[in-house]
Amino acid sequence: MKKIFLFLAMLGFSATSFAQLSDEEYAYVTMDLQGILNLTMTTDPTVNFSFKSIPDYQQGITKFNATKLDVDATVAWDLFAYASTDRWVQVDAYSTNGTPLLPAEILEIQAIRPNASGATNNFNSFVSLKGLGNSQVGNGIPTVATQFLAGQVGTAVNQSYAPGAAAANPATNQFRLHYKIKPGIPATFPNSVVPLGAPGYAQAGYYYLEVVYALVEDL
Repeated sequence: MKKIFLFLAMLGFSATSFAQLSDEEYAYVTMDLQGILNLTMTTDPTVNFSFKSIPDYQQGITKFNATKLDVDATVAWDLFAYASTDRWVQVDAYSTNGTPLLPAEILEIQAIRPNASGATNNFNSFVSLKGLGNSQVGNGIPTVATQFLAGQVGTAVNQSYAPGAAAANPATNQFRLHYKIKPGIPATFPNSVVPLGAPGYAQAGYYYLEVVYALVEDL
């Protein structure tokens, strides 16, 4: 009997002596995914129109690929455009005849690629760029009246463009824009959706207009 107890005791000692020792430490890994929206203009931001001949006035001048925009985004996005004022700003007057109050809408813009979202107000063909009031943009927030290059107001399916980089997704994230101005004779700008005030034609002079291209997270 003593031998049996001694044998069991030896088994217990053996099992205890081979028990695995362990210890643990913990590493905490965090991740901060920042939303990225980058709009890059890859062309000269200044586009000059100079009307120096009768054909220039009659036929107008078109600037092809005048503005090129690249969009890099990690979130769904919309891209819209408007003039920062309702009228062109006159810097110099060359005459006392005509009106210096020229609506922003005399500038026409066309995007090479149509807006795939189906937005009603777009640049799929040459259209007058809306001035600040007509665009109804307030504090940088667009409305259904705003003209969209990509996307539109709303967050439903197909109302925005998907995340992507311009270099990898040129068909959806690169934009090429044509500009056109046609004064006519006298300079009434017949293609503008906003008519000139009295006397109905433009005063000769030097003017400028600021065009705003706004990239925002899907609204």
